[in-house]
Amino acid sequence: MELFQVRYFLALSKTLNFTRAAEACNVTQPALTRAIQRLEEELGGALLYRERSLTQLTELGKVMLPHLEAAFVAAQTASAQAAAFRQRADAPLHLGLNPTISARVLMPVLRELGDRINAFELTLVEGISDALFVKMLDGELDAAVVAEPDKLPERINRWLLFEDRYVALCEPGHRFAQLGEVSASTLAEERVLLRSQDGCDFDKLLARLPLAADSERNTRHRGGNEDHVEQMVAAGLGVAVSAASQPVAPGIAVVPLADPDAIRPIIVTAVAGRPHSPCLATFLKLMRARDWRSATEDSHGPAARSEASKP
Repeated sequence: MELFQVRYFLALSKTLNFTRAAEACNVTQPALTRAIQRLEEELGGALLYRERSLTQLTELGKVMLPHLEAAFVAAQTASAQAAAFRQRADAPLHLGLNPTISARVLMPVLRELGDRINAFELTLVEGISDALFVKMLDGELDAAVVAEPDKLPERINRWLLFEDRYVALCEPGHRFAQLGEVSASTLAEERVLLRSQDGCDFDKLLARLPLAADSERNTRHRGGNEDHVEQMVAAGLGVAVSAASQPVAPGIAVVPLADPDAIRPIIVTAVAGRPHSPCLATFLKLMRARDWRSATEDSHGPAARSEASKP
């Protein structure tokens, strides 16, 4: 069933005259007649009685009329909404971000995006990678910046931004603060704080790090977010795993992990094959073109390092 066939039928149901209906639809009468015949064939019966100068709707025509009217109005409404969408002034970007990646890393790109697109509207959603990918595939998110998981869904495209080194957080007076780096076996000797949310890449790293043969994981306390974990570190409840790009509060020492696998690739992702809005296309272009070397430097600030270096 074609929309023009429905339009011709609705015009004919109003005029009950083929000539006037054809004029109203700006087509020839034979073209209108053929369209009505094809519609009748598809619906399986005559829609109109044709008796010389008298034309009337059949019982089938009367039954179909309100449904075809509703379908035609719905199609017109959809077309109008699509036109309004194309002409809208706002430029939304719904972006996902892992809880263990600081939004500060994105600010230079988002600032430039705001400068380029006047109507830029950002919605930032936090979540573990698997949950963000589901939202992307469902159309709730345009893109996500995540620590690369072991496996990406097939329909997700990824672009590497930078590699982020994992670090240990501790009190300035802790023995780790005097070390140049911390090995996995040394980390296993301490109580390590975890995150309450499953799927955190910091906690997954602990499961991957090799331990000495006689060692076992010493975990007891959990924090709901990065601020909770930092405050627990400051309170002497244990040490924590973090990343070099993740800022921490002053007064917390930061020491790199020595394990060669203690690196996490940070990637930007979008759904493969899905058209990009101008805002999303610009965002991805800026993210891929940016020099991310500054993000790979220890961003915990001089306060943390100076505290670590005190005797």
